[in-house]
Amino acid sequence: MESILTLGVLLFFFYLIYLLFAHIGAMARRRGHNPWPWWVISVLWSPFGSIAILWLFFAIKSNDGWRRLS
Repeated sequence: MESILTLGVLLFFFYLIYLLFAHIGAMARRRGHNPWPWWVISVLWSPFGSIAILWLFFAIKSNDGWRRLS
């Protein structure tokens, strides 16, 4: 029973990490960037720092089909 709970918690945290990196990739694509450099920066520096940089310094390109939220 304890090992099933441990495995479930581990899988949950892997899923959270996947969601974080999927969010970074989607943010990069919306801004017209290749997501690979942003994923590398996220691993080597900080995923939250990558999100902040993308959000603060790069505008969303309106011609790629993504809907603006503002």
